[in-house]
Amino acid sequence: MTGGGRAGEEPDTGAVALFRRWVRAVPGRTALAHPGGRLTYAELDGRTRALAVELSRAGVRPGDTVGVTMERSPLLPVAVLALWTAGGAHVPLPASYPAARNLAVLREAGVRTVLTDREPDPAVLSGPAGDTVTCVRLTGRTLRAPARPPAPAAAPEHAPGPEDLAYVLHTSGSSGAPKGVRIPHRAVVNLAHGLQHVYGDLDGARVLQFAPFTFDVWIWELAMSLLSGGTLVVPRPDVPLHGPELSRTLRELHISHLSGAASLVATLPEDEPIPVTTLTSGGEPLPEYLVRRWGGRVRLFNAYGTTEAGVCATMGRCRPGQGTPGIGHPLPGVSVHLLDERGAAVPDGESGEVHIGGPGVGLSYLDRPADTRRHFVPDRFATRPGRLLYRTGDLARRLPDGSYLFLGRIDAQLNVRGYRIEPGEVEAALLRHPDVTAAAVTATRGAPDGSVPQPEPDSPPPVGGTDRLTAYVQAAPGATVTGAALRRHLAALLPAHLVPSSFVLVDRLPLTAHGKIDRTALAPPAVRRCAPPAGRDTAAPGRERDLAELVATVLGLDEVAPDDDFADLGATSLDMIRIQAAVTARWGTRLGAADLMDARTVRRLAALLDRTRNGARGAGTAPPGAGRAPGLPLPAVRTVKGGFK
Repeated sequence: MTGGGRAGEEPDTGAVALFRRWVRAVPGRTALAHPGGRLTYAELDGRTRALAVELSRAGVRPGDTVGVTMERSPLLPVAVLALWTAGGAHVPLPASYPAARNLAVLREAGVRTVLTDREPDPAVLSGPAGDTVTCVRLTGRTLRAPARPPAPAAAPEHAPGPEDLAYVLHTSGSSGAPKGVRIPHRAVVNLAHGLQHVYGDLDGARVLQFAPFTFDVWIWELAMSLLSGGTLVVPRPDVPLHGPELSRTLRELHISHLSGAASLVATLPEDEPIPVTTLTSGGEPLPEYLVRRWGGRVRLFNAYGTTEAGVCATMGRCRPGQGTPGIGHPLPGVSVHLLDERGAAVPDGESGEVHIGGPGVGLSYLDRPADTRRHFVPDRFATRPGRLLYRTGDLARRLPDGSYLFLGRIDAQLNVRGYRIEPGEVEAALLRHPDVTAAAVTATRGAPDGSVPQPEPDSPPPVGGTDRLTAYVQAAPGATVTGAALRRHLAALLPAHLVPSSFVLVDRLPLTAHGKIDRTALAPPAVRRCAPPAGRDTAAPGRERDLAELVATVLGLDEVAPDDDFADLGATSLDMIRIQAAVTARWGTRLGAADLMDARTVRRLAALLDRTRNGARGAGTAPPGAGRAPGLPLPAVRTVKGGFK
């Protein structure tokens, strides 16, 4: 079964209708597997219909935007399918994001109902008179069969059409505020049909639910599984999904299809077997050494796309010995045009800006008419009136076989660890600090000696070498600004992936002749070459000092004090994986990622390693909810007391 319609045809239904075709075709097949059990396609359909009735009673109407503040769990796909069934569109509002950012998104998107899996914050924030947000709280009961399953006729049968809004996803914005992208159902359906065509084996596949809900790859995973006849597998929430822990999870859950950024793929141990038959890299360039490592063991694909154009536009199979990995051919139904600055097509072999067309292209940016006109332009190549081209700002070259080679960005947008980042958003947040007078943000590749390496294309990155977000900051005269203080300032305003790993304090930012920041003149952040300040502890001889030197090498620093917090030193999640791997290589002891994150300093890490090597328990995993950011504050919250309370 293909799920209805052939790949490349214009979608004539919404995502709910596509899901229900699989419900009718394979009702007894497992659709959703999770730590607490499983749901067949028929059972999942029953849960979504029942919840859709509750949402309609709570006031959700076709066309409404509905906030969703939930962590990764089996409740998420149920909530989204139910919301689509009721005719609404979801807007992610992660509890881990700063409350001010979520509130701005909530108001911009006109959200009046929020689905949550936690007790909502009762705080009443200032807003227009009469602002009321209805909060529907979901619990584990949502996954159990309702006492009286609604008859099909009793469930909302709005059957969202291809042009109806499916979701609004916010990306980093150059103006200093996130941009909401409006994506219709036709984009979701076209993605599912395209993936079915390219992979050819999604009917019955086991797809790991890996991506955060705020990332468009979450929709990709839904399209690969529940909209293609496969099984969406939700892992335990306390399991780190990288490195050896990810490899172990793949084996325990019998995962056949995994998608992630190249930096994630690089953490998979080369010497451990995995059941994955299809591995897809996307979001950042795929280096040749990973193709050599995995291309002969699994079907390895390199994918390219944007949030504004329906997640994925092109894909290509990668095999060892083929040279620099390309981004493949357009998915069925997708058109790709390389145009010059005048909008004319460039000859084959020359570089041009990538313009994406087809049913996957979004409707517009939310309340950003100028940005919409600039990036969503009329598609003069389309046969269907009213279609748009999305101007990506990416450069590519068409190869003789019709595939494409990604060449980089035209503008200042950055791509760090799979996230698209507008430097302007981070710079605007930095300028809100009272002691910062100017700021510039860019991506740097650091090596252990502080230099910017130029590795061979097929060589793995050096220890400690990875793309990092770096902020160059000019402070007010007489002000004392530290990297730790700036990191705390940004953490209250921005999601974690927008907080730089490195901060460089400069007397004056370099300017061009036109008075703009000269980003090409920004020097890479140098390592610290200074003696420890008076009174500052140094690592004790033995294991503690060895660990301090190891951590300093991974982070590219000259020295690390025993009580320095790794986060304050700019350590990323990938740095923690490298520390974990380096500890295993040095002492032969494999520490759990959760224990490593809980240790956070050299002194505590040394004590943890001593206890572990002596057979005692490690530092332990943080209790559920520890370190979790406060929940979403909602103006004038009204909590629904219904069957799903």
